[in-house]
Amino acid sequence: MKTILLLLPFLTCVILSFSNSEKQDKQIKKSLAKSMSFVPSGNVYVNDTLKSVQSFYISKTEVSNAEYKLFLHDLQLAGDLEKLAIAQIDSLKWNLGGSMNMSYVDYYFSHPAYKDYPVVNVSYEAALLYCDWLTSKFNKQFGTTKFKFRLPTKEEFVRAGRGDNRTVGYAWGTNKLRNSNGQMMCNHLQLGAESIHRNPSTDKYEVIPVFDDLAFGGFDVTAPVKSYWPNQFDVYNLNGNVAEMLSTKGIALGGAWRNTGYDVRLESETLFTEVAPTIGFRVITSWVE
Repeated sequence: MKTILLLLPFLTCVILSFSNSEKQDKQIKKSLAKSMSFVPSGNVYVNDTLKSVQSFYISKTEVSNAEYKLFLHDLQLAGDLEKLAIAQIDSLKWNLGGSMNMSYVDYYFSHPAYKDYPVVNVSYEAALLYCDWLTSKFNKQFGTTKFKFRLPTKEEFVRAGRGDNRTVGYAWGTNKLRNSNGQMMCNHLQLGAESIHRNPSTDKYEVIPVFDDLAFGGFDVTAPVKSYWPNQFDVYNLNGNVAEMLSTKGIALGGAWRNTGYDVRLESETLFTEVAPTIGFRVITSWVE
């Protein structure tokens, strides 16, 4: 009887601990669900090779200008000048060799009209710093160390877009760029048959853009992060809009607003060595015990 009485306080503490832990886990999942989608474990074909992918959470949208500004603001408050220098936006990269996008040099990141557009012209190192900042901020909020935010691997990116479907090129579950109503499903450079030319000298096809409403269409720049329609996991813009950085430095997937339809497939790779107005990122996380 004495032994049982001694054990009761201990058992009570264990039960309360489990109860509090379960309650916290529910709060965390509820918080994650506001901006992130859960992707269950499963297999995915990448470059015709079957890969096994563990479950993870992925942000529903690309990181926006507004979200990135919060990150910069916290670095400024902390007085971390070294990280702040790495994290800066290089807006001059909007100069694409003409006057068409020059206004974005001054306004794209600074003007509130673009707060919900994807952040671009940031480096791979800056994206990693953003992930570290988000990890610290999230774990501090919930008094835990269970989460680490990071950039996705190629397998995770394709899994989030393709799910269990082995063959589709686009996140909406088909290999077509339009839905049944004829609407475009993502932000990309639209070129019609009027832009295709066969060179009689080389017998090869060439693209000669005809910039009218029918041939070009779409946006002449990025679209807001919640444009078009989410996929089966409630994730937006895995194809087009901005190519998204992977955990492997120098590689982004999914194509961008300046790419044609073939180059905005889930496995379409963009290689980069410097920041660009066509490259952004989104984050993922998993439950780390």
